[in-house]
Amino acid sequence: MGGVTAAHAADQPEVTYAGSVSDDLGILQISARSAADITGITAHLVSYSSQTEVAKIGTKGFRLFSGTRQDGNWRTMKPLKLPEFGSYRIDVEVTDADGGHVLRQSAGDFAYFVAAQFGALTVDRTAIDREHRDVQVEGTLYGRWPTRQVEPLAARQVEINVDYLTQTTVTTDAQGHFTASVRLDDAAPVQAVFGMDGGTPTVLYGESEPVQIGVDQIPTRFTSTVSATDVDFGQPVTVSVKVEQKTANGWVPLAGRFGGVLFGPDDAQTDLVGRFTTADDGTFTMEYTPWQGGYFQLALDTRDDPFLHAGTGTSDVVHVHRASKFTAFTAARSDAGQVHAEGLIDFPDGWTPAWIYVHVQYSPDGVNWSTLTTVEASWGGNGNDFAADLDEGGAGYYRAVFDADDNFQAATSEPVFVPASA
Repeated sequence: MGGVTAAHAADQPEVTYAGSVSDDLGILQISARSAADITGITAHLVSYSSQTEVAKIGTKGFRLFSGTRQDGNWRTMKPLKLPEFGSYRIDVEVTDADGGHVLRQSAGDFAYFVAAQFGALTVDRTAIDREHRDVQVEGTLYGRWPTRQVEPLAARQVEINVDYLTQTTVTTDAQGHFTASVRLDDAAPVQAVFGMDGGTPTVLYGESEPVQIGVDQIPTRFTSTVSATDVDFGQPVTVSVKVEQKTANGWVPLAGRFGGVLFGPDDAQTDLVGRFTTADDGTFTMEYTPWQGGYFQLALDTRDDPFLHAGTGTSDVVHVHRASKFTAFTAARSDAGQVHAEGLIDFPDGWTPAWIYVHVQYSPDGVNWSTLTTVEASWGGNGNDFAADLDEGGAGYYRAVFDADDNFQAATSEPVFVPASA
């Protein structure tokens, strides 16, 4: 009597989507929402060429597929059967429980076509090697009709892709079967692709699952020697290396190959030593002056030859010993008869040990020494100082000794003669 209010008009049903189900083209899907339960859906399929209605699907032809009746997706109960393949305009009518009604023209497109499907792609080898790079590919192309009928597709063009690029094109036989041979130069996926070849009926694009082809690589190895495993800081080290590849006749030199050398105590802390090229006998040498202990890390560069394994190797550990020296040492007898020894030790090459243990030694003749005590030196402002009081210090010679370890050289102070007590 008074017309529809603005609030009521805002609650009218809304069609949010209409179209084919992508993997089941014969099924029509409608998405709609409303403030009240949706009670009626009618879809009209209209030919684009003739602008005539070719099919009408009422509420009984749909089921709620997901969501709710106020906001859901409805699909047809079964695939539609249309007289011709093609794309159709979808007009949709929706009614809700409050009497709201909407007609949305051109709500979407219904794709009524045959879809390409592939059976499992098979290959005669899962990996290539240097002498065997050809791969035989075999498969079957099927068409899935909108009615869900699946049949082989005969006399259709199939592209065989290697690493997603077309290498060859073959034609299916009467059973939809095809075979092809492709050549690989590296590990790559192999895939069959159908790209709408213009045949009848029109078949939509499809592709097989890719099959990954690997590479059987030739093993490689490094053997190495170093000129010294213990060097003083600033002293160079030479590493001599031989690079080989494994053949049916055993290990043979790998000539003219490139690679790189690092040096360090572990994989995370390394310095670049340089790059190498192997001689005809597979060897190379390299000199390096390490600033810390570690080992040479050897790596082969095979980016230009995927059939060679990018082997790695390591040398023996090289210990770098930094200098240590005593800058002062004294020993004297006190009035109480004890011998008091003290001194300073320095590490001039820039590093200092975490703990500095100094042995105070005694010799009655300056030849045969024994350790009386071990004390820890620590920074005292002018150097790393230490001191010791020796209760049983007899007449003779006294000195301080610092033992070598993996990072520091040994050091010995000048001996000091202490006479017996008066």
